[in-house]
Amino acid sequence: MLTPEAWMAQLQTALRDRLGGAARAWLDEALDEAHAEARATARAAAEAEVAVRTAGEAEAAVRTAAEAEAEAEAAGLRDPASSSVSALSYTAYAPPVWEMRFASAGRHCTRREPPHARDREAAEAARILLLHTARADARTVTRLYEHGTAAERRAVLMALPHLDLGPSARPLVEDALRTDDTRLVAAAVGPYAARHLDAHTWRHAVLKCLFTGVPVTAVAGLAERARGDTELAHMLTAYARERTAAYRPVPADLQRVLDLTAPSTSTAPLASPFPSDSSPAPAPAPAPPFQPPLSP
Repeated sequence: MLTPEAWMAQLQTALRDRLGGAARAWLDEALDEAHAEARATARAAAEAEVAVRTAGEAEAAVRTAAEAEAEAEAAGLRDPASSSVSALSYTAYAPPVWEMRFASAGRHCTRREPPHARDREAAEAARILLLHTARADARTVTRLYEHGTAAERRAVLMALPHLDLGPSARPLVEDALRTDDTRLVAAAVGPYAARHLDAHTWRHAVLKCLFTGVPVTAVAGLAERARGDTELAHMLTAYARERTAAYRPVPADLQRVLDLTAPSTSTAPLASPFPSDSSPAPAPAPAPPFQPPLSP
């Protein structure tokens, strides 16, 4: 199995092969900017760590100075107004250059072959590479998600398994699961959700896939998390009863998930008393070259 770094290197190589000359140059510049930002952030973190080590001494010095000021003021030797701030200055937030590249990837990622059309899948891959190269933290991915388009939000969700964020980005996954955008829902149930969603939220994510028609093959770790989950089996059965009572077909995927909820010692699939949509399922579309896998 490829390491995350090797997987990203492979993705970058495949992406550069797909892009035209101008788009490749744009990608190289964008990744250089993201790498520079990551180095600057790491350097700032190291400097902050050094500052923390000397915080005790600094705090003692500040406390001593404050006590001296208070004594001078009490003795009438100092005007209290002299220490007031004469004017407040505000600095507008300027996002790093690579974040602007993240937003503009859709315009710059064009195919090598004529007519050099914009490539949505390539733009998503470029955004994932940018997030990984910049070592984006939880605050950054949250900002990009909240202010991004649907395509940018999907790229953030797809990048989450490749970022060292722990459970801090879970609210983004939960937000995507509240939408009716099937592309966002499919991205939200990837390996990050498998690792970090609690049982209750994860079960409802599976049901969300059934509601919206997202194939359950998009749910990372489905077999492992569903095995022996009697609560999920109960929820699936209740949903099937509701569909049947309304004279609506039960999604074929529901029976597949219901079978997975059987204990690991059971080998026979669970019998379903509910009619299912027996129409033949369409052949799955081939995976796009830049569709990130469920795990690196």
